[in-house]
Amino acid sequence: MDSLNDANSQLKRWQTIASTLPFRHPDRALIVHNIATCHMSHYQATQQKGDLDQAIVGYAEALLRGMNHPPMNISTFDHLTRALFTRFHDFGAREDLDHIISYFRHLSDLPLEVADIKRLNVLSVLADALCSRFEVGGRPEDIEDATSLLRHVITMAPPGTDHYHLIASKLANTWKRKYDQTGELEDLTKAISHYRTVLTSCSLDHPSRPFYLDKLAVVLMSRFEQSGDLSDVKDAATLFQESLNFRDKEHPERMWVLMNLASVYHTRLRQTGDSEDLEKAINQYREVLLLCPPGHEDKDILLMNLGNSLISRFENFGRMDCLEEATSHYRAALCLCPRGHPHRQDALTGLSHAMYLRCRRTRRMEDLEEPIKLQRESLALTPSRHRKRPDMLFNLSLSLKAQYNWTRDMGHIEEGIEHLYEASKSVKSGHPLSRPIFHLLARNLLCRFRHSGADKDMADAIKHYRTSISLIPEGHPEFSTSLSDFASDLRFIFSRTGDAEHLEESIALSRSAVEYPFSSARHRLEAAQNWTVTAHSTGHSSTLTAYRKALSLLQRAIDLGPTVQTRHEYISGRDIEHLRSLSMDAASYAIESRTYEEAIEMLEQGRALLWSGMRSLRTPLEHLHEVENSLADEFAEISQALEAIITTTGVRDFVQTPAGTDDDGVATGRKDTFARDLAEKRRLSRELEKVVLRIQALPGFENFWRPIPFRHLQTAAMSGPVVIINLSIYHSDILIVRSNHPVVHIPTPTNFFDRVTNLAHQLSETRKSYRLESKKYDRVLRQTLEELSELVGQPVFERLMELGIPEQSRIWLCPTSVLASLPIHAAGPISSHTNVKQFLCDIYVCSYTPSLSALIASRPGNLSGSASGQPSLLIVGQPDESLPGVGSETRSIECLVGSGSVTRIAGEVATPENVIAHLPMHPWVHFACHGMLQPGRPFESSFLLQDKTHLTLLRIAKSHLPTAELAFLAACHTAELTDDGTPDEVLHLTAAMQFSGFRSVIGTMWAMVDEDGQDLSEYFYGKMFAAGAQDASYEKSARALRHAIQKLRAKKGVSLERWVNFVHYGA
Repeated sequence: MDSLNDANSQLKRWQTIASTLPFRHPDRALIVHNIATCHMSHYQATQQKGDLDQAIVGYAEALLRGMNHPPMNISTFDHLTRALFTRFHDFGAREDLDHIISYFRHLSDLPLEVADIKRLNVLSVLADALCSRFEVGGRPEDIEDATSLLRHVITMAPPGTDHYHLIASKLANTWKRKYDQTGELEDLTKAISHYRTVLTSCSLDHPSRPFYLDKLAVVLMSRFEQSGDLSDVKDAATLFQESLNFRDKEHPERMWVLMNLASVYHTRLRQTGDSEDLEKAINQYREVLLLCPPGHEDKDILLMNLGNSLISRFENFGRMDCLEEATSHYRAALCLCPRGHPHRQDALTGLSHAMYLRCRRTRRMEDLEEPIKLQRESLALTPSRHRKRPDMLFNLSLSLKAQYNWTRDMGHIEEGIEHLYEASKSVKSGHPLSRPIFHLLARNLLCRFRHSGADKDMADAIKHYRTSISLIPEGHPEFSTSLSDFASDLRFIFSRTGDAEHLEESIALSRSAVEYPFSSARHRLEAAQNWTVTAHSTGHSSTLTAYRKALSLLQRAIDLGPTVQTRHEYISGRDIEHLRSLSMDAASYAIESRTYEEAIEMLEQGRALLWSGMRSLRTPLEHLHEVENSLADEFAEISQALEAIITTTGVRDFVQTPAGTDDDGVATGRKDTFARDLAEKRRLSRELEKVVLRIQALPGFENFWRPIPFRHLQTAAMSGPVVIINLSIYHSDILIVRSNHPVVHIPTPTNFFDRVTNLAHQLSETRKSYRLESKKYDRVLRQTLEELSELVGQPVFERLMELGIPEQSRIWLCPTSVLASLPIHAAGPISSHTNVKQFLCDIYVCSYTPSLSALIASRPGNLSGSASGQPSLLIVGQPDESLPGVGSETRSIECLVGSGSVTRIAGEVATPENVIAHLPMHPWVHFACHGMLQPGRPFESSFLLQDKTHLTLLRIAKSHLPTAELAFLAACHTAELTDDGTPDEVLHLTAAMQFSGFRSVIGTMWAMVDEDGQDLSEYFYGKMFAAGAQDASYEKSARALRHAIQKLRAKKGVSLERWVNFVHYGA
């Protein structure tokens, strides 16, 4: 305000003097010059264009009038030229630009020293003007002249001074502008050299240092985009991070630096695959979004960059919520970019790519229509020589390839090939996009070869694959994927040509892809699976090696997710459904090779991975405590912290709770807990790996935390044989495991796989379509049991008889794949030597186990505690109108067990918290309430309690109950698989109870009739306590359940599905 007042008072003073002088007075030119200077000062304070215009007119008049003092004339000329340049710079008055350059050139020829004007400054501003005219008109000679001028000027500035820093920075910026025109990397390198020179001579606390840091970082990223040199990205990250230290939270430029640093992290992620960089990028973009005011000119870029990072997280972890959020950001960015906006193409490209990824996940062809429409619009807006046109062509080709996958319309492939050839000619060698362009071009040509059989397409495809692979820099995370795709197509080429060289190269490429250390475990796993398919289908000698490699990567790939929710999303994703049969296919090959023990090890290593991953964190440590107590405590502490993260609920897993929306309609203030959980899980995992290595170094602990060998798995059969039924598309088999005996193999019919798959589908669909006790379902169930008898029950019974396993012995069933959803225990009728047709569960006392290790864990001595004496029973009952018998059921149990040993929770006190609190106090528990399924979300399956609150599967799994023994789940669906895509994970309430510590669990395969709960409970507990409470043991629960079922079957009117429903798991 003071400067404005001074300018006003000075202006009035000089105007008053001017009014007293005759028009032709010799001093009038000086007075007019001073008035113009006052107008210039006024403009600097107010930014009113009228003041600037009057200053220019005044300086021009002063020059025309001329002054007797030559230095003053030179000074006025300098003032006029700079005022014109200010008007151009602030208001875009292009008509001034030619005059400005002409005036500066003339000014530079004058004796500036007499006017105390530094020639260095004049030449420097002349260079700025030339650069400005280059940007407006694109005249190459302007940028050449500017560069030449600045190279001369920098020799005039004393090194280390602010003038030197400024000129060196301008010279660097001019080289950058020259690069933008020529595309020559040498120009960029010169710009980088000058910026480094500035920073070397600039003190650490110099106020201009952050400006130069930013400039150098930006130029380094430009060079990386052309050269692919990762060291430039690393240096840029360091520079932006130092620059950020100069900008506190209130600094106006903090937002810009954060956005660029986030972009650097995301770029580095693409090259290294380091998910830490991804989470840094997302966190910083979110901070920028909070700082970015509505209407900001970079808002669209910010939204697109955040969308890009969320897309990367989706690709890494398969999280649909990330894809949904990314899509919303792209749409918001598109709204900010109307037609004609320079960033509209980028917004269209981002949105179309997100829609393409959605289509891949949903498998709905209609989802492809919008992205292809958007991509065509984006391409139409992009000139043929535009630097982003290759990106547009590539993305459209990706979508066309996906469309072909559904329609098999070769027109899509032909169009894609045309676009990719155009794109390949537009990118220079070494450009980061050149590799994926040649890769996709090779895949498209192979598609055309499949249809045409043209040798040229095959040859060109191989050539482009080799080109693509040669362009991958060392350490690039996508190397494994590129090799694996080439290997897969070479397998197809081998099937056409029969050339063994193609097969051997395919195997060699797959092996290299699997062993490449810089790719993620998930990419290497997919490469290993591709290797198994090639080797198994061709009978190659590397088949078992391929399966071993794949299985060793499987748990690691799953464990990349920070929580069981994210891990389940990964294994249930449609993109990897071919991996879900990996262990069964591996076992099939091992069985074919007659290595039965390895087949069982492979099945154990590749099934129930979510449970086994969590069970490994509860590894018994009694022996370790005796040897190295502190190490055992350290392992336990880290394991508990890891389990707390892994079992976090879906709500905390990825919270997206916008604090609100800004004036642009963009959601802001999202709380992203996924990043926090991921970082903490990664830290703890590293610590645990170090501890495990120290444990494995101890004598006798060499196999600690390693895959369980068969000699230990075999102990699962210490109380009776375990019947493993392996389902594989290659060949299905039945294995019988006995303690201290060789594994017995039972072959199956060649159509076993198809028949079982159809049985499971038919039974599931019928159950969904018909109510409880439907005649239609009863008929389908009976047919299912008869066919299961032929396929499994009869051959198992006959072999057990041959092995001397007497009738009424206990046996355990361990089915794989969709067999886990079928009532194998009730297979029948089975013909025996008595000529009485019985079901399998009549001949043997049948229990189920998800895996051998789960059964071992349920044995006495494998849990850290056990109840003794009369069992204490917790009854959880929640009656309602549809369950009127719950009250009488719980009272009947209380009478049978004895009220002194029973705690009953019902009505208002039957809350999830209260139940969880009471579980550790009682080794036995009985649930009598509704069981709820959540299809596709198995961890949300639950018991329905007071006020419709839910005790979920995940909440139960988090419990650690070392003294638990028996759980009777008299509720619907407690042993029913809700997730059709991952049956081998055995994600149901019964398995959760077993994991939490219960050694024996009774559950239901589908909905149950209310009165059956009361009847079965009465029969069951009557049998359990027949010889007195002291004799009651969970180990008798399987026989007691069979007794109860037989009595239930004897009741008049009890249908087949009502008694088949009940199953026993565990010891």
